[in-house]
Amino acid sequence: MWFSIDFSSHIPIYRQIAEKIKLMIIQGELKKGDFVPSIRNLAGDIGVNLNTVSRAYRELVREGVLRSIRGEGYIVNAESFESFEFSIIKELEEILKKCKQAGITYEEVLSLVSKYYGRDLDDSSG
Repeated sequence: MWFSIDFSSHIPIYRQIAEKIKLMIIQGELKKGDFVPSIRNLAGDIGVNLNTVSRAYRELVREGVLRSIRGEGYIVNAESFESFEFSIIKELEEILKKCKQAGITYEEVLSLVSKYYGRDLDDSSG
């Protein structure tokens, strides 16, 4: 299986697919010019409707992440790499603003960051 989807998540499945593909690009698992699985294959692998995968791919094309090659499929688009980290940082900034407005403390945020990075709060190593 290429990756799995969290069907209990509040995040729409098509967004989860798009985010997983972006993450694979950021992590270097997918590189410029690589083909992603066909809509039919990915839908079958992760157990979702064809239209769901199609919507995710359309979003990724719209964002410049993927490019459609007629009769062949979808490939990773080279021009999109530089904007990935920037867009993730902007998204994180928006989430942090919402956390602050909701009264979530600095310590709670740091605790979550520590949890997901697998580090203790007093660990200063990179």
